[in-house]
Amino acid sequence: MKLTYDNRMAIAGHRGDCYNYYENTMTAFKMALENGADMIETDVRLTKDLVPVLIHDDTTNRTGDKKCVVADTTFQELRQINVGDQRGPEIIPTLEELLEWTKDTKLTLNLEIKEYYSEQNQKRAEECIEKTIALVEKYGLGQRIVINSFDAFVLEYVYKKYGKKYLLHGFYPYYELGNKTINPDEYLYCACIFEWQKKEHYDYLISKGIEPWVGAGVTQISKLEACLDYGAKLITTNNPRDIKEKLENINGQK
Repeated sequence: MKLTYDNRMAIAGHRGDCYNYYENTMTAFKMALENGADMIETDVRLTKDLVPVLIHDDTTNRTGDKKCVVADTTFQELRQINVGDQRGPEIIPTLEELLEWTKDTKLTLNLEIKEYYSEQNQKRAEECIEKTIALVEKYGLGQRIVINSFDAFVLEYVYKKYGKKYLLHGFYPYYELGNKTINPDEYLYCACIFEWQKKEHYDYLISKGIEPWVGAGVTQISKLEACLDYGAKLITTNNPRDIKEKLENINGQK
């Protein structure tokens, strides 16, 4: 399986369009699509009662009007927290709500599993992976997702159980990944390059059949041109419209 896009470099909205809207909200996701994103990147965690919700941090301290630890809070309690503002309140979405909306679009999804391995958290990490996959399959989106994590335990769990049925996204250099027991070359579909300016990183990944992707730190036209020349296939960005316009400018000059 391989993702295909119309453009030379695809655009993923990082937590939606989080530059212009509140991150990881349905508004941010919908506006990312409107502003040119091919993909939505988001973060999956479990509530106390094991509902997969979309929030980056393990607490609501930064994004909400009330402070809580997500893993210690029930879904209904979490839904009472405003992650927008008083003029435009927003709720923390569930993964299912995002999937329900996505099925009627052409978007792909990059689902970052935020439940990491530890001896105490192994069961929750596995539960988060399985619930995510079950919901993806419920909506028929197995061919339109990438499963992503900084924890190689998550990626290896999917690989060992499901083989290459699902596309797996890691990070390069591989020291960015924790809990490795298998060489990521064996199972990765793509990897986000942290040191975007080093052509040898792109060359290595391409030699292994792994797509090089770049992250939100690449914003200038000159950097985008370099990444394109090196072989980057996708950029994750906080501001999809800005990157779309810059890529159109680059392509217009070619």
